[in-house]
Amino acid sequence: MLKLYKKEQKDTYYAEYWIDGEQAIIHYGKIGHIGQTEKIENYLKSYKDEASFQAEFVQRFHSQGFIQISEEKFWILIQYPMKSLKGTKRDVWLKDRVTKILNSDLGWKGLGHVDGYDMGKTSNPQKQFALNIFCVVVDEAKGIKAIKSALRNNTCDFTNVKIAARPFSDDTEYTLKFSAKKKDLDFYV
Repeated sequence: MLKLYKKEQKDTYYAEYWIDGEQAIIHYGKIGHIGQTEKIENYLKSYKDEASFQAEFVQRFHSQGFIQISEEKFWILIQYPMKSLKGTKRDVWLKDRVTKILNSDLGWKGLGHVDGYDMGKTSNPQKQFALNIFCVVVDEAKGIKAIKSALRNNTCDFTNVKIAARPFSDDTEYTLKFSAKKKDLDFYV
């Protein structure tokens, strides 16, 4: 998979491709929105290998102003409280469900992907446990908006979630951006 981005004043656009068996799929659009998809069946009939397909993809989108970005990304952390250090079957189910839903939603909207998770004790001096799911996105505000919408609309325990963010390249603390419980604004990773 290769992703390219183009910034134009207030909007950012994405173009990506991936190989699925003998099919090449090109997906492009405005970040935060499901874009257009082109499917090329048996792409190896027209291209020597994936490298030659990728070279043509890059040429096509570079000529329109698309580039790869590495620095302009953000970490988004989705956190759910847990009652014990290892969590319950429900916590594991929630982790799997949220990961699947967010990978799909963020991917199809050109925003990013889930990068991993952890479950355990938070840094809170009080005894507190949490499920943390980490996402990498290219636009913090649009990423948070998409995550909130996906969690709310897909039975992902939206009433207990907290969402925090920080720049990708910084080792700064996460800043709480959303808490489903308006009076619960303490946040510990």
